Amino acid sequence: MSASDAKRVKAALGRLMIQLPRDLDVVPIVGRPPWLRLRVGDFRILFRPESATLTVLVVRVVNRRDLERAVAGLG
Repeated sequence: MSASDAKRVKAALGRLMIQLPRDLDVVPIVGRPPWLRLRVGDFRILFRPESATLTVLVVRVVNRRDLERAVAGLG
């Protein structure tokens, strides 16, 4: 990941912490509730909300071409 891509991903994670997911490009991962993905250019951030602590658990940041393989590994 380039430095500029890393900066964009970091900024998106910051926005995720202060905005509701419906205000961002967040969609549920089909067949894998409660997992969600956030699109940031060519990268996808895979996460799930942790409602008990009002946080999110980020498990992977992957290039979109590797998304299918990354989703297959989610529990």
